[in-house]
Amino acid sequence: MKSKQLFLILFILVSIGIAMTVVITRSQAKAVEANRNALTRDLLYYAAKAREFYWRPTTLGGGNRSFFGVTLPMLSHVSSNANGRFFIVGSPTKDEIVIKGIGTVTEGKDTTQVQVIINEQNNSSWIIH
Repeated sequence: MKSKQLFLILFILVSIGIAMTVVITRSQAKAVEANRNALTRDLLYYAAKAREFYWRPTTLGGGNRSFFGVTLPMLSHVSSNANGRFFIVGSPTKDEIVIKGIGTVTEGKDTTQVQVIINEQNNSSWIIH
């Protein structure tokens, strides 16, 4: 009788351990997804500001139909927030600028990373991690 009770207790403990592992894994995946979505929203904000710079005349502090010379401080007064850090990849050209966001949530050793390529007419978002 005691061996049945011991087996039952052991079975319950193992079941609880497996359930806790599943819950923790799912919550981590949701945190990564939420951080990725937040980075994408922030990058779309930067994209809108970059496009404003592109169309604004140089006399008003813009690029006069060029992304050349734009810096992140020209687009926003912050280059990081609770969602992550943002920076311009490479050098902006006349026709294109690339802005990358690195998230605050990590999955193992990988960080959440999203990149947006902005040109005169549209944005192309790329999820890196």
